[in-house]
Amino acid sequence: MESITRHSWDRATEEAVLLWTLASTQYPLDHRIVQEKATRRVIESVSIFALYARRALEVVHNRPSIELRQPRWQWTPIASGDIVTNLWDALNRIIHAKKLDVGWEKLPPTAAIIDKGAIVICHIRAETDHRPLAFIDPFALAHAFLYDALPLQDLRTVTRAERTH
Repeated sequence: MESITRHSWDRATEEAVLLWTLASTQYPLDHRIVQEKATRRVIESVSIFALYARRALEVVHNRPSIELRQPRWQWTPIASGDIVTNLWDALNRIIHAKKLDVGWEKLPPTAAIIDKGAIVICHIRAETDHRPLAFIDPFALAHAFLYDALPLQDLRTVTRAERTH
């Protein structure tokens, strides 16, 4: 495996674990600074993740379709837009996004472990020049990569030049 490909698998894995953590955490409802820092970190992490995950997956010959099927939180979009259910589609939307932001959801008081209430990161909203606003679950994104994509690195990867010969 080429060193850039190995590096891409490693970096995508690191960012997937970070996304898993960020999307699983309860944040204080009444602390704007914490929310702003978490928002910034999620945007950075999902952007880095998408770049490296796509680079890693591009060299997998006969790559299967990988679905985003494992949410951490139950949520429903409050605006119109598709919920992205395919890893490759999600990666492309994130990489080509002209608008990328974080969607928060307030937890019911019985589920919140933080005094005065808690919120969670339930989705990322992405819009590109060619694709309308859509919702991507960051936990499902991380789960799909770690459980379905990561095992593919053990398959023989082939460069485009090798495929044509």
